[in-house]
Order: sequence, then C-alpha cells, then structure tokens
Amino acid sequence: MKRRSVIIAAAGIVPLSGCSLSPSESDNIQIANQTGQEVWTDISIQSEGGLLSDPQTVYQTRTRQPPTSSYRSTLTDVVPPGEYEVTVTFESVETEQQSDPRTTQWNPTGEASESLIISLGPNFDVEFFTQ
Repeated sequence: MKRRSVIIAAAGIVPLSGCSLSPSESDNIQIANQTGQEVWTDISIQSEGGLLSDPQTVYQTRTRQPPTSSYRSTLTDVVPPGEYEVTVTFESVETEQQSDPRTTQWNPTGEASESLIISLGPNFDVEFFTQ
C-alpha cells in the first residue's frame, strides 16, 4: 500500500474512533467554592465515544477544595479537545451538606486558556460556565 493511501485511511478512521490528532492543548477546569467552608469535590469525565468506540472514563478525581470567594482553583490539562460528559458532586467536609450530582456536556476545542468553570454557590447549588 502506498504511503498516501495509508495516511488517508488513518485520517478517515480517527474521527470514527473518537480520537483526535490535533496538536492543540488540553483544557482546564476551574472551581469556585462560594460556600464559605471546605468541601470534597468529585469530578468524573467520560468521553462521548465514536462509531467504533464506547464511552469511557478519561478523568476522575476527588479533591479537597477550600473556600474560594475571590478566586477559582484550577485543574490543568484535564482533557484534550473532544466531546465529554462531566459529572460533579460536592460534599461538605464539616457538615452533612452536599450537592446532587450535576452533569453537563463539554466540548473543549484546545484553544489556549479555555476552561470549564464549575461554581458551587452558598446553598450547594452548582452552575457550569465556559471561558
């Protein structure tokens, strides 16, 4: 098989498998904890998959998050460009208070400084934004 045919075949298969050949950056998640108390943050990210691949967990973490009234903490280089389903749950370190699991679709493109912002309000309400 000629080299040109192999390259064309690979270029056709990559989108079907849910992979990306883009040299773009991985994207970030920023977390704003406006509860005034320390919380546990559980984040799970699943790939959307493709015609030849099933969705799979590509990132999962549980971190302790201090209150961040005037800034956001950042998890860097979380996922490469693609289509993802992000699920997050917050749980107070000190009390029984917690958020319901919340899910959003995230389609990062790999542009510099692109982020998914997850905001936890004083009443443990969760909002998602992109930047």
